[in-house]
Formats: sequence, C-alpha cells, structure tokens
Amino acid sequence: MNTTYPDSRVKHMEDLSGQLIMVTGASRGIGAAITHMLLNCGARVAACARGREGLERLSADAGRSQEDRLFTFPCDVSRAEQAAAFVAAAIRRFGEPHGLVNNAGLYPVKNFLELDEEEWDRVLGVNLKGPFLLTQAVARVMIERKVRGRIVNVSSTASLVSRPGIAHYATSKAGLNMLTKVLAVELAPFGIRVNGVLPGLIETETVVSGLSEAGARQEHEAKLARIPFREPGRPEDISEAILYLLSEKSRYCTGALLVVDGGYSLGIPSYGN
Repeated sequence: MNTTYPDSRVKHMEDLSGQLIMVTGASRGIGAAITHMLLNCGARVAACARGREGLERLSADAGRSQEDRLFTFPCDVSRAEQAAAFVAAAIRRFGEPHGLVNNAGLYPVKNFLELDEEEWDRVLGVNLKGPFLLTQAVARVMIERKVRGRIVNVSSTASLVSRPGIAHYATSKAGLNMLTKVLAVELAPFGIRVNGVLPGLIETETVVSGLSEAGARQEHEAKLARIPFREPGRPEDISEAILYLLSEKSRYCTGALLVVDGGYSLGIPSYGN
C-alpha cells in the first residue's frame, strides 16, 4: 500500500529529515502507513517484520526516490537476539535513533477455554515482550548518545473494552498500556517521551480479507454498531496520530494513551436505528 499525499499536504507535514525512526510490524496495514508517512516527512526509516515478502513489497511501494532512506530487516520482535540485531543493524545504517514505533502485533481469536499455553505465549511474546525488548535496546542507545527520543506503542481499544475470544490479545494490550506509563516515568529524566495510540476498528487489508468468514463479519458488524460515526477508520488515521506523538508538537506529552476509535469505546451510541 503506497500512501501518497497532495503537494499541499506534504508541505504541511512534519519535517523529520535526517532522523532515524524504527518501525516494527511495518510490512502492512498501520505499519506500512506509518512507514510511508515517515518517508514523506523526510525521515530515515528502519522497518522490520517477520516476513521477507512483505518487506520487499514495502520497499517496492516506497519507490526509488525513497529507497536510500528505507532499511528493511526481517525480525521476530519476541526474540531478544533478533530484536537486538535489528536495532544494531539500523544504527549501523542510519546512525543514532530518534524514534521507535512498536507496532508489531498478533490478533488471533480463540475462546478462552480452548486457548492453549503456546498461543498465549506467542501473543504475549510479540505484543508485550516485543515492545519491552525493542524499547530497552533503543532507549539504551538514546541515553548513551544523549538523544531526546520518542517512543510510540501501538495498543488497542481491546485494552479498554472486553469481548469474547481475545483474552490473550486484550491482556497483552492492557499490559502495553501500563508499560507505556511506567516507561514514561522512568525515561523522562533522559528526555525520552513514551506514549501510546489505541486504534479502534481500522480497515486494514487483513481486516477486509477476513470478512469472508462469518464469525469475522459478525464481529465487524457488532463493532460498527458501537461506533457513533458508523464507519471504520483508515490506517492513515492512526499513522497521523503516531506522527503527532513523534513530532515536537507533542513535546509536553508523555505517558499519554491517545484513543483513535471514532467513539467506539465510549459506550452505547444509540437506542434507535
């Protein structure tokens, strides 16, 4: 997905020229949207994902004009050695890091009584352990090089609103919310800001492709019924919120959890049709 913007829009974007921003889970959906937006803002982007094919597509979508500012790296963020290798490789390529977007995540649906230990560990490993590993590795470099960096964790409204089948996913995102707040306190003395974005129903390629299944359609329609706007968000809605938290416009924000869900988590939007 190659996100392009009118010339007038690009002129008003943040200028991140020369800054290294690292993005996990960057090969599709929200991750791809934030990667393209950062490139449009002049940033140097180190992007990781588990699959090489998705990263190759990301590079192709970026095009030759931006290929010198995009570095891709296959990585399972739940593995400490791979997370460390990604950070080291990105720094070798582009220098000191200025920002990190912890976007990689797994979203399987499984009834609690059928949920096995392996799947629980896999989801918590990517969604919660991954941000811990990446943030620790990146923050250490930022502190060593005296960079006033920015960390953005992509959580979910599933951390606020319960529903069936997501015990592992919701728990991982609720944990990520608290990790965001604790890290904001611990890293503030070093000038590092840590914030979170909580997307609601976002119409990514994965969401759309999953609507062929009856269960996924029912869940999708149930979510739409809770949204006052009665429509899903776009990946760009989330990437722009992330861009704000990576920019100097949010210089006085840390530990914030920015909900971007069209009102989904507010409650019951209507008693009528």
